[in-house]
Amino acid sequence: MFSEIYKRPINLPRTGHELVTCHYPLRLDTYSGCIHNCVYCYAKNLLEKRGYWKNVRRANPKHIENLLENYIDKGEVYNNGISHAILRKVPFRLGGLTDCFQNHERDLRVTEQVIEILNRYEYPYLIVTKSPLVSEYTDLIENDLSYIQITITTLREDLAKIIEPGAPKPLERLETLKNLNESGYFTAARFSPIIPYVNLGETKALMEAYSNAGTKHVLVEFFRGTVKMLENIENSLGVNLTGVFEKRGYYYRFNLDKKIIIYKKLKSLANKHGMSFSICSDGDPVPFYLNDTENCCGSDYLNNFNGVERVSSALFREVKLEGRVTIENMKKYWTPVPAIFEKFWFRGAFERFVYGLKWSDNIYFLDKNIKKELEQDY
Repeated sequence: MFSEIYKRPINLPRTGHELVTCHYPLRLDTYSGCIHNCVYCYAKNLLEKRGYWKNVRRANPKHIENLLENYIDKGEVYNNGISHAILRKVPFRLGGLTDCFQNHERDLRVTEQVIEILNRYEYPYLIVTKSPLVSEYTDLIENDLSYIQITITTLREDLAKIIEPGAPKPLERLETLKNLNESGYFTAARFSPIIPYVNLGETKALMEAYSNAGTKHVLVEFFRGTVKMLENIENSLGVNLTGVFEKRGYYYRFNLDKKIIIYKKLKSLANKHGMSFSICSDGDPVPFYLNDTENCCGSDYLNNFNGVERVSSALFREVKLEGRVTIENMKKYWTPVPAIFEKFWFRGAFERFVYGLKWSDNIYFLDKNIKKELEQDY
């Protein structure tokens, strides 16, 4: 079952919004395929039709070590974005596609070997997981190099069994979050995905639970998905979500105006419980003015994570300060694939990534309505 090797464990998105909206688009997946089998999972939707889901593949740690040696020790540079990102030590996102601490890790220890390699290179890494196994690695995971996000989508065990059938129980994840905070790690709780009429009603209870577990930051993200992904949720829960989500681009998404209202309520609740708040992009325009942190993941103050600027959040800040911004103003910010950034820029695409931006004659400026929003005390 595990003889097959995952040959491309390190990836950058090729064309999507993550290249310009995500602070940590450089993925390192120690496994391909995931036994959690969450019904809402975009990776499952992507990989299942290629036959790369049920039979979990493992990465080869030696391959990852060789890449780091070539790029960092030997200084080899290729025109692929990945080598440039690694040379800059842009943090790896472990668990971006599939959970790097799923139960197979207990036997195969691929993630353990990869973290040992990253520690040796003093290379920073963001871990995204639903697994309590991560708390058994505290002797290995270095505080100064790591940032750990625990996804807790619901507190209801009956709901979790349906929408996350192979994942650990919600209370186990909360306990993991608490243990990591007590061990001195910087953590965040991920309320992801938010699915209206499914788990949105748990907002108050979830925020209180995150806070009681000691986390200082909460990250929220709405569900987005294909028709098949929507049908997976509907069939699993016996609910009808037709009409709740609108097709925008490739995916169906919740109404943007309604999301903005909900974001404001979520921010208020998070702040009430002493946590900072930020929004993970789902491909819709992000209201960056609601974020309590410049970095969408909330890692502004971590030494090994604060040097990575994303052009979308930087663009909003520049426009807010200057009133209007040209592409020349943005050249001081690094992006892994400049050609993609320029294509987005000259298409006016940043209107789709940053809430409140307007584009005309290759210049971006603030919409008059967002100026009024900024006058409010957020």
